[in-house]
Amino acid sequence: MKQFLLFFFMVTLLVMPATAQEDRIEVTAVLETQPSPGDGATAPNIWLHPFDLNRSLILGADDNQGFGLYDLEGQSIGFEAIGSVLAIDLRYNFPLGRASIGLIAAAIEDQSTVYLYSIDEESLELEPRGQIETGVAQSGMCLYHSSQTDRFYVFVTSGTGDVEQHLLDGSTGTITTRLLRSFNVGSETEGCAADDDFRAFYVSEGNVALWRYGAEPEAGDTRQIVDLLMPRGNITEEIEGVSILYGAEGAGYVMVSNEKNHSFLMYARAGSNALIGEFGIAETDTADRVTEPTGFAGVSLAINDQFPAGLFVTSDDRNSNPTDNNNFKLVSWADVETALGLEPIAPLDRRAEGESAFVSDAPSVIAALETQPVPSGIDAADDPAIWIHPTDIALSTIIGTDKTSGLVVYNLDGTILQAVDIGRVNNVDLRYNFMLNGESVAVVTTTNRTTNSLDIFIVNNETRLLEPAAARLIESAVEEVYGICQYISPTDNAHYAFVNSADTGEVEQYLLTATADGKIDAEVVRTFVVGSQTEGCVVDDANSILYIGEEAVGLWRYSASPDADDTRIQIDNTTLEGNLTADVEGVSIYHIGDGSGYLVVSSQGSSEFAIYELLGDNAYLGKFTVIEGDGIDGISGTDGIDVTNFPLGDQFPEGVFVAQDDLNIDPDDNQNFKLVSWSVIAEALGLTVDTTFDPRTVGR
Repeated sequence: MKQFLLFFFMVTLLVMPATAQEDRIEVTAVLETQPSPGDGATAPNIWLHPFDLNRSLILGADDNQGFGLYDLEGQSIGFEAIGSVLAIDLRYNFPLGRASIGLIAAAIEDQSTVYLYSIDEESLELEPRGQIETGVAQSGMCLYHSSQTDRFYVFVTSGTGDVEQHLLDGSTGTITTRLLRSFNVGSETEGCAADDDFRAFYVSEGNVALWRYGAEPEAGDTRQIVDLLMPRGNITEEIEGVSILYGAEGAGYVMVSNEKNHSFLMYARAGSNALIGEFGIAETDTADRVTEPTGFAGVSLAINDQFPAGLFVTSDDRNSNPTDNNNFKLVSWADVETALGLEPIAPLDRRAEGESAFVSDAPSVIAALETQPVPSGIDAADDPAIWIHPTDIALSTIIGTDKTSGLVVYNLDGTILQAVDIGRVNNVDLRYNFMLNGESVAVVTTTNRTTNSLDIFIVNNETRLLEPAAARLIESAVEEVYGICQYISPTDNAHYAFVNSADTGEVEQYLLTATADGKIDAEVVRTFVVGSQTEGCVVDDANSILYIGEEAVGLWRYSASPDADDTRIQIDNTTLEGNLTADVEGVSIYHIGDGSGYLVVSSQGSSEFAIYELLGDNAYLGKFTVIEGDGIDGISGTDGIDVTNFPLGDQFPEGVFVAQDDLNIDPDDNQNFKLVSWSVIAEALGLTVDTTFDPRTVGR
């Protein structure tokens, strides 16, 4: 079950509300820029020169006329009159054809145009790189360089709370875009910023809150509150700009302009974004106080003698010394650290290749192909099962659930072979070698929430289609059927099915038997309760062990024997000490010929897949993610999974991993299933590839 967590009632701010204006900490500006020509100074950024930091520039957005370029003494050296620029952002090392450039983006207020530039390192003149059109009337804009995929994106926000994320592609020498994600924050948004290292997107909902979303296109609309308006939080009336000051090894700050308090709030980049402090900028003999700041930017690198530990630049809405058009103030970051009693952060040079401070313990792989979308929209695809053809592996199929309408059978190329409309089918599993009418058949079992029943099918080996095989409507006694997995006893080859429940954690174990008229019936032989909502489960047949996920809690191991009690062992959990992030969803087994193997588990909340030893104490081995590749988007928010070690033709000669994808965004369509070669997973995590185990032999 998806848990889109809104923390309005869960957030506990572990700091006192920020101080009032007259009590807050203040620093002073080292210098100020010349006035902005259009009297619309709103959002600056800092362009670092490739090899001479003394020649770095301030880029200052003017929401009346365009944006200006200023040197480190505040002198204007150019102005680009393109209209009402509300935001300006930049990223280094953007691939443009065979070149690599520092990409600058300037968004036009209340329009859909974003202008793109670079700066010539010798002349310091702007070089136009084209323009792109988004789908919203813009109130904010920020760039994102993914530390996971090395791809570049632009986020744009609107006055009605809409957010779009577009992929930026310069591979042909011309920058193009493609919309990958859209969602709504709730009401008018102001500034935004993306943290490339922690893959986080921050957006200010002006008079409501500062929000944090995932920055990857697959992150959806799950969000967390960073701060709220007083008295519940530290924001005075409204916030405007958002920016990231990067330090090495994840240090640094998320910062927002607390406009009506004429100040800046600082939060830790890492963890839960704890509030660090607040400061304002006081007047000096040569520069006035900063009032109602909207946009700002900072870097932690030593620039020159005036800025020995970094530079902080902010807009000033009222430039009163002397009275003139508004402008930008330049502050030494060392002064901010001293005033707030902060330890100096280790600098991070964002110009460098591979500059990310993010180190992931989950290597990334890409999918080899994806299925056609399931017929139903919204939250429909859920659980896959791999059926291997008895004589021609190229004719094998993937059976997936469409939990709005039934089952979908796919060919190995991802095309739909069959759709079975039987109701709200949630999960599916299968086993071979069930004797029916004197023949060995593959039995497919599902949980049908429409009828609250265990449904049973067999696979026709000739047509590869599913055929109903239940002797009757097998209604479950659990409150609502949810997950299912099958088991063949190694002692007598008896076939069983485990059915578990939504909400209550009830589990029923059914014995499957053949009837005289060639159908399959089922009888409950054991029941127990896990504790809370369950779904994903799998059985290690050879060792008679049932693995079952308790979605909010963790992964458990029970005996699969019908005469066993409810004794259990916890394999992993969703606490901070665990390796899973709720919900715990799909569970599957990769078998190795010597009886060992790997347990694979969907950690839905982190869009990761955890791997454990199958034998012994189920030692945790690592986890991986599936990211976007050429023409196939990544996998996120996964429910069900399946995996086989068995070779499935030229495409998957060393086995395949199949996972439901919650957000099928490339192209934007109904949910589907992604197929990943096991060999790329094994290489990423140092795991074994072994194709000798044949799942069709279990129960023979």
